[in-house]
Amino acid sequence: MKARKGCWTCAARKIQCDGGLPTCKKCARAQRECQGYQLRLSWPKDNDKKRALTGKNAPPMKVSPSGPSQRLTDLCLINTTFQDMEIYGYLSGQMHRHRQFTYLPSLSKQPQQWAQHMDLVHYFHSFAHLSLVTFGQSTSQVRDALLSMALAHDTVSGLALFYAILAFSSLHRYGANLQAVQLKIQALQSLSASVADSAPLISAKAAQHVATSMLLGAFEILQPSEGSGEWLWHTWGAMDMIQATQLKDQPYESDAGRLLSWVQYHETLSRFAVHHWRHKSLAPKASILNSPKPQHLQSPSLTRYRPNLPSVNPTFAILNLLSEICDTLLDPQDPRSQNEEYQSRLKDLERRIGTVPTGSLSARSPADSDAMFVVSLYQMATKIYLMRASQSPWEPPANLESLVDAAFSGVVQSCNCEHFFPLLILACEAHKDEQRVAIMNLCERTQRDARIRSIEGVKNTIQSIWVQQDLYRDSDVLVDYLGIMSAVISSNDTVPSFA
Repeated sequence: MKARKGCWTCAARKIQCDGGLPTCKKCARAQRECQGYQLRLSWPKDNDKKRALTGKNAPPMKVSPSGPSQRLTDLCLINTTFQDMEIYGYLSGQMHRHRQFTYLPSLSKQPQQWAQHMDLVHYFHSFAHLSLVTFGQSTSQVRDALLSMALAHDTVSGLALFYAILAFSSLHRYGANLQAVQLKIQALQSLSASVADSAPLISAKAAQHVATSMLLGAFEILQPSEGSGEWLWHTWGAMDMIQATQLKDQPYESDAGRLLSWVQYHETLSRFAVHHWRHKSLAPKASILNSPKPQHLQSPSLTRYRPNLPSVNPTFAILNLLSEICDTLLDPQDPRSQNEEYQSRLKDLERRIGTVPTGSLSARSPADSDAMFVVSLYQMATKIYLMRASQSPWEPPANLESLVDAAFSGVVQSCNCEHFFPLLILACEAHKDEQRVAIMNLCERTQRDARIRSIEGVKNTIQSIWVQQDLYRDSDVLVDYLGIMSAVISSNDTVPSFA
């Protein structure tokens, strides 16, 4: 805005001002008080019909001959409202949106507006984070850790995490859509650029890498068809980053520690899925049922590199056991399964499952009660899985009737199941019609819960297992538990997640 060329006094007199400073000479010669040249607000006159608001004439501003203007004490103040600041933030965001990022030029051209981006962040904070599958910690704790690392996106890795949050939020809110795919691609491009950066990989940057990989994996799991199975590569990519840095030594209660617990859970369940996956894309021809996993599948287990984990924490204890079971199990038809050392190891695993310290979780809040319930559910499912998967088809079935009956009369009848591994294991025990109806009802209740991702994939797997169980029930062919589960899981187009 241009400065005034005439003082307010001359303007009121409707004469030309000479523009003298600090006061004009015409006002001095006329012995009038010069009201100066400063910008001032306008108060409409009472008889001004062109204005929507009317008021008294604006009080004059006194200007001293040698100093700045002094406002009268009866001037009004204009308050800045929250809405004003929102508009300011929106317009400021529009300006920042057009700035070029020198370190990543290709990512500076964003089709979405900044305000829309923040809307997705708010949606993630309020709703979308509830669909993140966690174990041993609340989704809000993981959410806070992710947002804390992402909103400080002054690095390319932070920008990658920010885009990953936006992509997950967009997919959760609108379903499969172009915006979600574009944001996912931007997250991948930023992550790739960060990996290619020659700067030292400090812990904060490494944590952003891990968080981005996990959110991209969550993005794939959230899709109805679980994407192209890329969740597995993202999970293992997070593991590679952890093993390549010192993240595994982070304190348990820190943001990075909560992130590692989240990775540990999905890495353990990925071991279960891969243990039953028989496609050539992941297993060589020689690896059918009884051969050791190929070297590129033997991703180091995070649970064995975490000295900071509380030894009595039941969530880590049961995950450690499930991971160890997946690494230990042999096909019951393999002659090595009759080895005395192997049988002793199975009995030791069964004993340790029974001694998981679930009582160490004190129910001080509803969240603690939920954690105790989930741990006990995993404890039961892990025990059933171990005993069934290690059982030879020539042997009489293990006596799990009381354990299974307790599950079907309790949790199956009353709860939702956001954790798919226990659901799958319990469903494999449903041999009666009423038990299978109870499982289907549980799936329906779970599907109605907006917090939980689509259950169609695991539901189809369960029904396929039931079909195989029925087909082989009256057959002369002996097919073991491990063989049926592996055949059905491998019939999927991609490696499914049972997290």
